[in-house]
Amino acid sequence: MVERICPACRHGNPLENRYCGACGAALTGNDALAPREPGALAPRTLSLSPAQMRQIGAALALGAATLAVEVGKAWLRRRMGTPAPVAPITAVTQNPITPAVEPVRVTTTIISQRVVEIWERGELVRQVVERHVWRKE
Repeated sequence: MVERICPACRHGNPLENRYCGACGAALTGNDALAPREPGALAPRTLSLSPAQMRQIGAALALGAATLAVEVGKAWLRRRMGTPAPVAPITAVTQNPITPAVEPVRVTTTIISQRVVEIWERGELVRQVVERHVWRKE
């Protein structure tokens, strides 16, 4: 492949360039032409096949879904006022002076409430309140 040599800085440029890629000097039609060195890097356009695009899309979708789940879990923890899960503390050695440390037990209580209102002709006829309590120790 042939390239155009810049008269100012002696940098090799592709034939379609009107200005030097290194110094910005204008390249004229009568500049010296030289064969490109075999080890020189040539500009290459990035082209991905549809299969590669699907793989990239699947990886991005999985990452976004994982991020959404983690954000949702953090929001629920904050909303419920429970700290992030912590490994229980256990005693490594038993000292006769100080008693063994008992594992810390975390109790989680979830309370949900659903209110069902039955309206007829614009008036409240009946209201049912359902409460559910779950306790995890």
